[in-house]
Amino acid sequence: MSHDLAHSHPILTVAVVGLLTGIGQLMASKEVLNWRIIIGRALSSAALGTTAGIALAWMPALPFEAMVGLAAAVASLGTSGLERLLQRFLN
Repeated sequence: MSHDLAHSHPILTVAVVGLLTGIGQLMASKEVLNWRIIIGRALSSAALGTTAGIALAWMPALPFEAMVGLAAAVASLGTSGLERLLQRFLN
């Protein structure tokens, strides 16, 4: 993805970062995989990656590269990791 394309389509970029993070985690796992698991985890990781955009509400001047890194971190945590993080934050 070229630098200009990434900046003109930031949501697509963070979704792809999330998708690739999720697929990378699956490839590193030892669980038995089927297409349903692969596609489901890739889609949920892509969706989680796009949540990095909420950081712009707190820091509107956040550099694009930081948002991409945040997308990878959120996708890497996954839904269960985010639940645990929110529970600790809210308690």
